[in-house]
Amino acid sequence: MRFLSLTLDPETDTPEVLDDYAREAGTGPEWLFLTGKLEDIESIRFRLGIYDPDPVVDRDRTQHSGLVVLGNEPTRRWLALPALAPPERLHEVIIDLAHHTR
Repeated sequence: MRFLSLTLDPETDTPEVLDDYAREAGTGPEWLFLTGKLEDIESIRFRLGIYDPDPVVDRDRTQHSGLVVLGNEPTRRWLALPALAPPERLHEVIIDLAHHTR
């Protein structure tokens, strides 16, 4: 299992800043904090469906809330939950997704 965190603010969230954050949070090697060119981040975000259909709202970063996108790549099953969902719900969904075979 791998965890990826993708910044929406690559100018602020440099690789060094994200490395410090990961170290302070005590994450392991299975959790990667990613940054890059804004165009690439936007492409990934749109391909994952993480955007507001209203472009004015989507451009306003204060309107973006934390979202956990989960995927079982071999089965091509993907879903999203609010990052502030109860930990028990996140756990339940992760286990269900990991055991989904079709």
